[in-house]
Amino acid sequence: MDSQPSTMAILLLMMFTLSSAFDMSVVSYDKSHPDRSMSSWRTFDEVMAMYEDWLVKHGKVYNGLGEKEKRFEIFKDNLRFIDEHNSEETHSFKLGLNQFADLTNEEYRFTFLGVKKPNKKVSKRSDRYLQLLGEAALPDSVDWRTKGAVAPVKDQGSCGKLH
Repeated sequence: MDSQPSTMAILLLMMFTLSSAFDMSVVSYDKSHPDRSMSSWRTFDEVMAMYEDWLVKHGKVYNGLGEKEKRFEIFKDNLRFIDEHNSEETHSFKLGLNQFADLTNEEYRFTFLGVKKPNKKVSKRSDRYLQLLGEAALPDSVDWRTKGAVAPVKDQGSCGKLH
């Protein structure tokens, strides 16, 4: 009975060691993700100066504890992406810093693109509601308000969604 807990501990230790080794091998051999160290890119002081200039230019002020540092890390990642993109000659356009440089892709999508609802299945058009009028006389105008076909104006709010 004493050997079962120690066998279990050894098994867990081996699993942890193997998973860590596998994780390290993926990181070290994955050439699609460049080295994120500052030595292969801009200096810390250069990036910090760019960030401070960007904050002033876009009037950014962070109130939360640690928020400025968090936004700096996001800014740094976005700047690195911009530099990497612009250094490749396979693109027909260049990227630059804008007012969204302190947002992650997820934050930008959630804040500015809103929720995309899936398209509803479009049913086939039915002929049972189609009435052939032929040469019937039509009125010159119709007040659809009196026929109950017009709803009050709705407030779309800031995201374009009807409430």
